[in-house]
Amino acid sequence: MKVGEEVNCPHCNQDVFLVKQAVMDGWTKVGEILVCSMCNKKIFDIEEKAESTGKEKKSSSINKLAAFLETEQEEKPELKEEKKCFCRDCIHFIVHPFLDRCSYFNKSINPMDDCSNFALRDRFTSN
Repeated sequence: MKVGEEVNCPHCNQDVFLVKQAVMDGWTKVGEILVCSMCNKKIFDIEEKAESTGKEKKSSSINKLAAFLETEQEEKPELKEEKKCFCRDCIHFIVHPFLDRCSYFNKSINPMDDCSNFALRDRFTSN
């Protein structure tokens, strides 16, 4: 039996469609059942397949791809913490509701841009 299948309900004796409904134990989902669309009574239990987590699925697909390409799966590279020089943190950055500007170059900029004339602004002073 599956969702949307038309059956004769043994409880109300009507030709109805099956509807999937979650079985809850408090706030946790315990399982799913198929119920009658008219009388809302249980007709069939849905057996859940052995669920594998998303990580297992992803790692198995990566391993299959590595085997296909005949390469070994490499460790992820370690990211080094570098100094970020974004314009939003610069003393030359002028905040305006419609247009952000750089007072050094006197042009409009994006707050996430960076430049060679970066000078760190003290966070406790106003713009």
